[in-house]
Amino acid sequence: MKKPIIILTALEVERRAIEQHLKNIEPVVHPATGTDYTKGTYLFTGETLEVIVVRTDQTNVNAAIETERAIAHFDPEYIFFAGVAGGLKDVNVGDIVIGRDVYGYERGKAEENNIKPRPQFGASTYALEQLAGQYAKSEAWKQTTEKLLNPEFVSVISTYTGTIASGEKVDTSIDSDLHQFLKQNASHALAIEMEGLGFLEVCRMRPLIKTLLLRGISDLVDDKGQMDGKGSQLYASANVAAFLFGLLEQLDFSDATIERTREQKLVEIMCKLYPGGLRDNQIWVAAGGDLSLINIGQSGKGQWVEAIRTLKLGGGGNINIDSLIETVAEEYGDNKDVKEIL
Repeated sequence: MKKPIIILTALEVERRAIEQHLKNIEPVVHPATGTDYTKGTYLFTGETLEVIVVRTDQTNVNAAIETERAIAHFDPEYIFFAGVAGGLKDVNVGDIVIGRDVYGYERGKAEENNIKPRPQFGASTYALEQLAGQYAKSEAWKQTTEKLLNPEFVSVISTYTGTIASGEKVDTSIDSDLHQFLKQNASHALAIEMEGLGFLEVCRMRPLIKTLLLRGISDLVDDKGQMDGKGSQLYASANVAAFLFGLLEQLDFSDATIERTREQKLVEIMCKLYPGGLRDNQIWVAAGGDLSLINIGQSGKGQWVEAIRTLKLGGGGNINIDSLIETVAEEYGDNKDVKEIL
């Protein structure tokens, strides 16, 4: 029997957009905490999926708490966070951002007249992010966007894959200190929101659960009040929900029980536990690896994909797959997924 799919949202408008795609909706209450969930089914050709919808409320702290609680209670194979975000660069209202990773901008060291950022990172599951990118280019999604177009907001719905900035603040002005900070320290971020880091941080500890962060753009920061008044959150929520359920139809559940190779599992584990890449906690060097043999000018996820491929071919320095896993186990020996590949 397939495990339930969990979809988390922060706002009620986002939750309602998800529920529009479900049948047989009924409430579910957590037996210990009283947390309320929505359970429903999603029907498409040859498949019936059980879907659990969780509303976390805003902030990364709340998102982390509810993500942990939902994973423990429902034991999913797939978990998604879908909702709205403010656009920072390249995007327009109504567009979709596939969150390859998040940049947690809040942490830093305050000095006299200066703050030194100490960012945190989180990453979606590589295979799921790639599948989402493929679906974004499909004829099926093109046909869906034609139905979703609203000239009041956008003439073309575009989909991007990239970094999302995540913190505890709402950015409502391009002249704000926060906006200038992000331009200086996270100029690559496509969007900004308040839950993705907490969601992915919890999922980091269960790296073999397939995880994806999706956002619909509801404003471009400076026009937030104006766009909210026009119903942009409702529009962006509907768009990202449509993308998510179209993506669910691309999942190959017939292969869900096929065992992934040790190397495939290792890629997912390393991307989640060390999202910043090979230099995170000096894990690559500690395991005997040579940093000069891997392109570390790419994203953390890209580094790990290249690194594990290099190890399979016998390269990387004085390191192999076993020594890398053993080094990870020294730090995460109690982690369920790490134990699985030992």
